[in-house]
Amino acid sequence: MKHDKILLQFLRYLQTINYSEIVCRNTTNQIRHFLTFTDKPLSRINKKDVDTFISWLTTKTSDRTNNKLSNVHVNGYINSLKRFSRYLFDVRKVNLPIEHLKYLKVETEEKEVLEVNQVKMLFDVCDNTKLGMRDKAMLVLYYSCGLRRNEAIHVELSDIDFNNNILFVRKGKNGKQRYVPFTDQSHQILREYINVGRRRLNRKNKYRKTLFISRTGDKLQSKSLLNRLKVLCKKVDIDDTNIGLHTLRHSIATHLLQNEMSIYDISEFLGHSSLESTQIYTHIINE
Repeated sequence: MKHDKILLQFLRYLQTINYSEIVCRNTTNQIRHFLTFTDKPLSRINKKDVDTFISWLTTKTSDRTNNKLSNVHVNGYINSLKRFSRYLFDVRKVNLPIEHLKYLKVETEEKEVLEVNQVKMLFDVCDNTKLGMRDKAMLVLYYSCGLRRNEAIHVELSDIDFNNNILFVRKGKNGKQRYVPFTDQSHQILREYINVGRRRLNRKNKYRKTLFISRTGDKLQSKSLLNRLKVLCKKVDIDDTNIGLHTLRHSIATHLLQNEMSIYDISEFLGHSSLESTQIYTHIINE
């Protein structure tokens, strides 16, 4: 095939900079579609070719569903083109004329999102009491790890791999399981809670598998964690009217997107079954 060599080199480039397998595969396939559509040498591709390809995508139907491609899907192609453009410039010193490309608008329900400095204040206000250590561990699971409300409640002590900084989500949405990485800082917070705060909470030495336990050593409910989050919000003067545990998940997804993490990686991180679910956060890019 005409473009096999450059596509293989592009794939290796993506793998070298540690993109996930799904990102490498999807991005390479989408660029293959683009190069096949234009049917030109790279040096001859112009702005009109790029625009024609995007226009064609907006009228194309999905081979799988036979429905018109969503703006989410088209934005995935635009994202791949931007990634391919960086590769061409960095490795081959070739300019692909895509600077003018804008992501298509996606109608989304407005989500409550905290700013980075607000999240930092929530962490900082946690004290060294047993509840304060649990509060900080709560922020790690819901913000740093992006877990859903019920996912965090069901996390067990054995689900945390401190050797590799990996968290096993055993009860995801629709029974889907996944692994989520966490940072060294989160490692330290979780260790402190388990070794100190959780032991202080479990004075009666009740046998509980779950990470989060109550003052009496019993399994904790999400409502109790929500109440603690609202306490923290009040301490740092954040309006908690529309704040929930899911707000922390929305916030980390938005912050990762703002820092140019691939939407495919964010989708995998959050445990979404489709890219459409992740697209609610791309309004930040449009803004």
